[in-house]
Amino acid sequence: MYNSLIILLLLLAVICLSLFILLFGENPRLKHGIVGSAHRLLTSTIPRSIQSALRRTLGQSNLDRLARAWGYTCQSRNPLLQVFFMVLTSVSIGGFLVRALPHVPNAYLGRVHLYVIPVQIIWLYVCYYIACTADPGTITSKNIKEHLALFPYDGLIFEPKNCSTCDLVKPARSKHCSMCHACIAKADHHCAWLNQCVGYNNHRFFLLFLFNLTQFCAYGAYLCFQIYSGMIIEWGLDHAYFVDRVTGEHSPLTYRQSMVHIFQTDRIIGSIGILAIVVSMVVFIFAVYQVYLAGRGITTNEAFKWELIQDAIDRGELWVTDGGDEPMAKKKSRSNGRRQVKPASPRGRQILSFDEVENVYDRGFFNNLYAVIYPEPLKKKD
Repeated sequence: MYNSLIILLLLLAVICLSLFILLFGENPRLKHGIVGSAHRLLTSTIPRSIQSALRRTLGQSNLDRLARAWGYTCQSRNPLLQVFFMVLTSVSIGGFLVRALPHVPNAYLGRVHLYVIPVQIIWLYVCYYIACTADPGTITSKNIKEHLALFPYDGLIFEPKNCSTCDLVKPARSKHCSMCHACIAKADHHCAWLNQCVGYNNHRFFLLFLFNLTQFCAYGAYLCFQIYSGMIIEWGLDHAYFVDRVTGEHSPLTYRQSMVHIFQTDRIIGSIGILAIVVSMVVFIFAVYQVYLAGRGITTNEAFKWELIQDAIDRGELWVTDGGDEPMAKKKSRSNGRRQVKPASPRGRQILSFDEVENVYDRGFFNNLYAVIYPEPLKKKD
């Protein structure tokens, strides 16, 4: 059992490390170090090597077919991860109902769990359905005026400009999603598990799903653990003992040894419990990170933009005009292949510290969370 746990933990560590590298490898503060090098290795060097090897072994025509399949599965909007989630969840729940539920109630679990479990299962599916189907805040020609009125342009990370794809003015805090083929209001990120973006209208449902999945898996892990504990009594392992063949000495079976014996006899319940623990921990960490960003008044998309601003300040490339109400201004240029931010006028003042930069969308931690949970309805414009 413990060898399996060690392998599982090592695999989980590798997955988490890979996700960290893929998500933050392009961060301005990390891209010039080990994380950035690892990101380039995973996203550029290794894929090019694999592509070259496949071209030599399969030929260009077969490689093109693989490229189209890769583009569909990983670079376009499709329900594959939704199907995977539903299958994995349903199989795990089915295994629990068949193998674990007959042990409820027991010495550690009351009869009330027989009523709580079906409610938990139904509520999980309901939350996932809502998160997958709720409109994220798609911007169209019919509601563009209402979305433009939601947030002001700060002149720093958001400036008035048109979306070349949608041929619409881009409201502040919006982003065009190449997978959804639309501009999304207050865009956070595109979630492949939902097969759509997380934005102004559905961020609250996304958080609801994350926290519900966290507690669902934690509850499932708790049930599996208590069922195993009950099996110790059911199987009489609390009174079992070892006999030393040499000395004839009787040694009582420890709790850990009892658990190992049960796991070796019934691996399904234990495997479901371990999976539930891992998923609960990973999803909880991501959910807390989402709440942290929301409380600061920024989205996942904006967090990367603010990292660019911090990087520009560190390089001495961010300036602000001296005009009274004139917002932060920046002009992009290319010098030696690197983006620079130059003063908008000769009277510009250099920004020396990130504390000098104001996030106009930050209204305070709890007000920011309230705005996510209860987004302001769009006001109709004539």
